[in-house]
Amino acid sequence: MLASAEAQAQRTIRGTVTDAATGEPLPAANVQVEGTYRGTITNREGVYALRLDELPATLVVRFIGFESARRTVTSETPGDVDIALQPTTYRMDEIVVTDENPAERIMREVIERKQQWREALDTYRAEAYNRFTIANDTGIVSILETLTEAYWDDEEGLREVMKGRRQTSNMNVPDALPAALFVANLYDDNVDVAGHNLIGVTHPEALRHYDFTLDGTRRRDDQVVYDIRVEPANRLKSGFVGRVAVLDSAYALLEVALRPAETVRFPPPIQAFDVTYEQQFSNFGGDFWLPVDFRSELTMELRLSRLLQFPPFRVQQVSRFTEYDVNVALPDSLFAEDEAVTVDSLALRSDSLIQRPGAGVPLSLPEQQAYDTIDSTMTMQQAFEPDGLLARLINLSGSSDSEGASVSASTGEGDRADVNFDVDPVLWYNRVDALHGGLEASVDVGRLQLRGQGGYSTGPEGDEAWSYGGGVGVQVGPERQGFIGVDYAVENVPRVPSQRYGRLVNSAYTLLGGEDYFDYYRREGVTARAGYQVDPLDTSVHLAYHDAEHTSLDRSTSYDLVGAEPLRINPPIRDGRMRSVSASVRFGDAFNPLQVFGQRRAEVAVEHSSEALSSDYDFTTYRFNADWRIETFFQRRLLPNVLDVRVMAGTSTGDVPLQRLGLVDASMGVYSPFGVLKTLRGRPYQGDEHVGLFWEHNFRTVPFEALGLDVLAERSWNLIVFGGHARTWADLPEGSPTVDVAVPVIVPEQWHHEVGVSLSGLGGIFRVDVATRLDAPAWTVGLGAARVF
Repeated sequence: MLASAEAQAQRTIRGTVTDAATGEPLPAANVQVEGTYRGTITNREGVYALRLDELPATLVVRFIGFESARRTVTSETPGDVDIALQPTTYRMDEIVVTDENPAERIMREVIERKQQWREALDTYRAEAYNRFTIANDTGIVSILETLTEAYWDDEEGLREVMKGRRQTSNMNVPDALPAALFVANLYDDNVDVAGHNLIGVTHPEALRHYDFTLDGTRRRDDQVVYDIRVEPANRLKSGFVGRVAVLDSAYALLEVALRPAETVRFPPPIQAFDVTYEQQFSNFGGDFWLPVDFRSELTMELRLSRLLQFPPFRVQQVSRFTEYDVNVALPDSLFAEDEAVTVDSLALRSDSLIQRPGAGVPLSLPEQQAYDTIDSTMTMQQAFEPDGLLARLINLSGSSDSEGASVSASTGEGDRADVNFDVDPVLWYNRVDALHGGLEASVDVGRLQLRGQGGYSTGPEGDEAWSYGGGVGVQVGPERQGFIGVDYAVENVPRVPSQRYGRLVNSAYTLLGGEDYFDYYRREGVTARAGYQVDPLDTSVHLAYHDAEHTSLDRSTSYDLVGAEPLRINPPIRDGRMRSVSASVRFGDAFNPLQVFGQRRAEVAVEHSSEALSSDYDFTTYRFNADWRIETFFQRRLLPNVLDVRVMAGTSTGDVPLQRLGLVDASMGVYSPFGVLKTLRGRPYQGDEHVGLFWEHNFRTVPFEALGLDVLAERSWNLIVFGGHARTWADLPEGSPTVDVAVPVIVPEQWHHEVGVSLSGLGGIFRVDVATRLDAPAWTVGLGAARVF
């Protein structure tokens, strides 16, 4: 009896909404229960499904340009309620000519009235449904649906409780997924598009930012609806292009159809990014105009010339909001935690809520077929497998458990196991090791990590040809934010490591006729480390103790592939046992050696060695490095103009050995990333004191857009101006090699100043630099990695 009563109280009505004149389905028709906040929309085939809690109920079906229809549903009404809407005559009403643009007058009223009712809107609760349908050029490859209770507070923002989830069996998704958080409210002042904050069409400053044009009028029953075209007033500023429909009497948005303007450009390898947004609003008979739905279509193409090409990536999104409760008390517990989405485990256990009729927007026929045919073997990686020479070379279509040559152990269920095993090859070439090959391996067992490495160099003789070592580390803290570790290593290492170049880049430079950027020495010893990450401050602290024997190494080869001049000798160091302690504090982003992305990070480091530690060396070094990105012009664009700054400085006390000098990087042949002196070729400046300031301002594609050179802007060519200013000072310690032996360090006699201009984005991944030195007659042309983000 209880089950029968519940079935009668929660009846689901299905049907199709069509054009009475043509019989064609009307997608996104608005179906509401009169006098309530309950409603839904039709799918692409005009089909709707709506759960009714009480009978009788009156359905109101609306579609702009058609007469609204009402249908009363009782317990005796058949399950299918099809509705045909009569079209109204589209006509352009007479417009009174005034000094003011009529569209601007209408939108001014829309903006003013929105500010009034938004001021009175404090909270709401709603049922949110969202569906992503992902496809490639052959058809649907995956579907993901979520059903949540959404809670919005004017001050606290949005929180959701997930009630249901359903996806094709080839999707592996997190436990907690939102629905409402995936939806952009196009009535908002600011709208996020792929991480870019665009001014909305009802922003208080929208009349200055957009050009509005009245295209015509339509009718919804006996009410006039204005169709207004929207586009940015300045072609260099980002915004939306499209149309909005405004209800005359209420001066409220009924529906919008927008897409980002052409200024919302994406850098390579994204060659195409087309997205459209559609959304409807209703006041449900009340004072507040709230989203009814959200529909978007995205198509993205990624390729790097013919080297790497991916199938088109297409996403259709449909969302629906219903059962609004406005200005009600919300649970405080939802906003007490940082999690934006929590899970109702009881409701989610069987996904029964989302599978019941009327829980969401009905699936289209192709989507129903996708659920029936897609299984777990049809992976997303297979659906978007790339083609091209680069794809074949790096074997991107290989095992999903590997990255490069890494191998990871995992469970048979596809989840990461508690034990992970990784192996990576090590390969380089220089004038001391000649060709070096080896392996690095690590084993993670819960919080414990074991590390090992070994390799052989073909150049040196005897023990110096071998490198080997190992270590152990433990993660500590409730969130594993700390670590403790000890490592032992015997290896040939660069005397002063560079933050801009690695051994692999130097190997290519040396083999192609460069003079080998680094000098080398042999190190054998132990390093004990400890560190802790302070997440709220985005800061980490590192401490270390070093105990190692340092010895000189000789050059073993001068071979290169082009038969250049013999490579210089490797200068000796002052041999001895170094025992030192070091500490560093790091703030901000993790270090990015490729420098493709802008960073905000800073680091202060100190190292001390003395007789008190039974060391053969007596010195203290102080180092400071900072990389900072500042947005300058066109800050609302997806890629605003930016100024990148790198500051570096160091000083010391005592007798600093060669292997602890400071360094200002030079250009490695024609290759010169950000943060190096581009007009200094081959070898860096070194010294026990150093200062460097590097800057570059990226104007993005704006100069080409302003000049009407759209062909260059469409290729994402960026214009950059840059400069570098640096100097080192050296007071070499007693016993150090002299200039007559090997020129161990290069120290300038004056400040080094340079400026230049770059064209970035060539071929999608390169930049060409032209630089001139201000303190001396020198200029250079170089090549670098494009800084496109």
